[in-house]
Amino acid sequence: MLSGKERPEHLSVEAWSLLLSEARCVGVFSRLCIILDADKTSRAHIPSALRHHFESAEIEAAAFRRDVTRELAFLREALERVGEPVLLLKGAAYVAAGVQAAVGRTFNDIDLLVRRPSIAAVESSLLLAGWHTGNRDPYDERYYREWSHEIPPMTHMRRGTTVDLHHALVMPTCRIRVDTDAMLDRAIAIENSEFWWRLSEEDMILHAVAHLTLNSEFERGLRDLWDVDLLFREFSTNIPLFEARMLERASQVGLLPLLLVGLFLAKQFFSTPVSANTVSGASWLLRSLIANSANTRHRETKPVTQNVSDLLLMYRELYLRLPAKLLMKHVVHKAVKMFEPNPATEKI
Repeated sequence: MLSGKERPEHLSVEAWSLLLSEARCVGVFSRLCIILDADKTSRAHIPSALRHHFESAEIEAAAFRRDVTRELAFLREALERVGEPVLLLKGAAYVAAGVQAAVGRTFNDIDLLVRRPSIAAVESSLLLAGWHTGNRDPYDERYYREWSHEIPPMTHMRRGTTVDLHHALVMPTCRIRVDTDAMLDRAIAIENSEFWWRLSEEDMILHAVAHLTLNSEFERGLRDLWDVDLLFREFSTNIPLFEARMLERASQVGLLPLLLVGLFLAKQFFSTPVSANTVSGASWLLRSLIANSANTRHRETKPVTQNVSDLLLMYRELYLRLPAKLLMKHVVHKAVKMFEPNPATEKI
């Protein structure tokens, strides 16, 4: 229905109920309810028996936004003395910047990005404020510290909130090279925050696309695609020649092929107003696999080939993330760990 191919007046109560169930499965329930409820045509055709779901979604989204805003205040207090720009990424950036993609957007972690030389100072400040990385085996610790684009996730000891602290947008070992420094160079201070920064408009979309296309966890793939759609609609409305600027920027930082795939899928799923010529060069195989995996996850309506697509994209992610030698080491380590006894299940 969000693509405009299905009209709300044509949906039965059962179809509305299925739509809400599908939205829950892919993590867009609150956003769907809020956007449909704000549209006069859709609102008029919401079945009365399901009205309470829409009211609950708005209450839940408002509470979530308050929680995120409060957590950002705690983080700001912890990081004010770092002296370097700290960028918010993805959902937290949308909320702080007040863009349309923040509407009903939910997420589990707050993602931060700083330049690599600042990682130690930022991590120390978070440790002093109550966040900790937990206990990991030496291999996992080395994986994060030497090969990954982020340090181990940090969870607050009292509130249980999690921060993912990044020094790059993709792993340094990734076969697809992304110029994170160039994106940091164009970072923008978030209005009225007096502390937080974000990526430029073009780079926000590029990061959303990179997260979608370089990740094999597609339980929230449709949410990521919807982010791309909402960001593009807003920015292209307010910034002259935005589409051309975004394509040029994608070429500069190494993400043009993936951007074409992301825009093609956004147009397919949400009728994103990007020109057909722009997306004509999108890889057929990759867009087909992601279309299957980023589709509905509801057991009654998900594509029959979704599991196969998930598996192939997982193999692709592993191949792209690590060079052959490290990939073999990583696979062997994980295989060995699978067969190690779990102390929690051993007999007392």
